[in-house]
Amino acid sequence: MAEQIHHPLESDEKHVEEVRKTIREARAVLELPLPDTFLGRQTHAPFPSEHDDDAQDGQRRKPA
Repeated sequence: MAEQIHHPLESDEKHVEEVRKTIREARAVLELPLPDTFLGRQTHAPFPSEHDDDAQDGQRRKPA
């Protein structure tokens, strides 16, 4: 059987380069760190309580 010879067209070369560019861009995006979803992350420290060091979320305990 005769061997088929393939001569790529100029348009094929442009298409292949465009695909390679897209792959490079996709790899760059995939190498970025995962986006922050804010779940479980504290964006600020709670205000310190003047009277009670164990107060949480700004709520003070009632004096006994």
